[in-house]
Amino acid sequence: MRVLFLSPDFPSNVHPSACIFVQTQAVELQRLGVQVDVYAPTPAVLPGMARLKPAWQAYTQIPSRYEVEGVGVLRPRYPAFPGENFWGWPHRLKAFSLPPQRYDLIHAHFAHPEGTLGLLLKRRWKKPLVVTLHGDDANTYPYQSPRYMRYYRRVLTQADLILAVSEAIRERAQSFTARPVITHRVGLRLPPRPFRPDKPALRAELGLPQDKFVLLFVGTLWKYKGVLELLEALQQLDDENVLTVFIGEGPLRERLISTSRAAIRSLGQQPNPVVRAYMAAADALVLPSYREGLPTVLVEAGAAGLPVIASQQGGIPELISDKTGFPLPEISAAAILRALAQLRNNPTQAQARAEQLQAHIYRHYDAGQNAQTLLEYYRRLIERQPINVPAMEGV
Repeated sequence: MRVLFLSPDFPSNVHPSACIFVQTQAVELQRLGVQVDVYAPTPAVLPGMARLKPAWQAYTQIPSRYEVEGVGVLRPRYPAFPGENFWGWPHRLKAFSLPPQRYDLIHAHFAHPEGTLGLLLKRRWKKPLVVTLHGDDANTYPYQSPRYMRYYRRVLTQADLILAVSEAIRERAQSFTARPVITHRVGLRLPPRPFRPDKPALRAELGLPQDKFVLLFVGTLWKYKGVLELLEALQQLDDENVLTVFIGEGPLRERLISTSRAAIRSLGQQPNPVVRAYMAAADALVLPSYREGLPTVLVEAGAAGLPVIASQQGGIPELISDKTGFPLPEISAAAILRALAQLRNNPTQAQARAEQLQAHIYRHYDAGQNAQTLLEYYRRLIERQPINVPAMEGV
């Protein structure tokens, strides 16, 4: 079986964590004998323009073709424009450099432009199309642009199978189509059983103090991630026994670096092995985000047995409740400080909740098991057989 993945991005030498969940799924399918190619076009940068913005410079350094654990990755250049997903036709521009028809099925990650590009291929190649909804493509963008909403509705009604990474996304998408939308998690490549790392050794290796409470944030440094509220909380806390480590890039990074009243380290974007090392060395992870699909970072933290403080947006409540973490009733500095105090003052409770979350992750977010389910969906679509809709299980 040959499957073509359509993705807006993919891990590379420049962006090692970009759409890492797409890589995880592709590699697990490859292990099951599926030949997967990923088509993730890169914006073209005109000569002389790269020096104007670091992001443009980064695009020029991404290879046009490479391989990750047997998965072929195609990154041809295409003429991109600001705001193209809302007013342009990026799916048509991306179609110019498509590989030849040699696939049994198309799987698009995100509704638009990947899903709309998938519809073009479905009609052109007469092959089934699967679309996975990940978050903003279902929860946010359709409500910001009439054009995006039209594309979104078209994808939901014309794709052969719609998957959603969380029950919250599934419920919202289901209101637009009579076809069943199925909750399907990508998950992580998990070790056979949870293990406890040598935290003192890891902290020594990473240069983290042994005697401080290490709070970790992993994500893009934008306002919608709740970074400003977290920063305000840390400034109010003003506790020399708490060190907060930020991993990620974004426009608020300079503000973090210039903050003097809180103990902060901003590491920028880091490859996944480094992120996992910091999770194993930290005492808690915080994610006060205003909008999410189902954050991979929470799945990773849960698998690592790390206590979690998180908002209740999007699919987060499917992971974080008062049984599995420390949910924020609101996104504010005061709420973050209350949750942090509860976590620090009740280490036994924090550990028990982290273990509950870890058990939930191991039951439902094993990428290998979930890839087997996805492969069965593929087979049924190719053979034109009906697909049974599984029941959703809560935390």
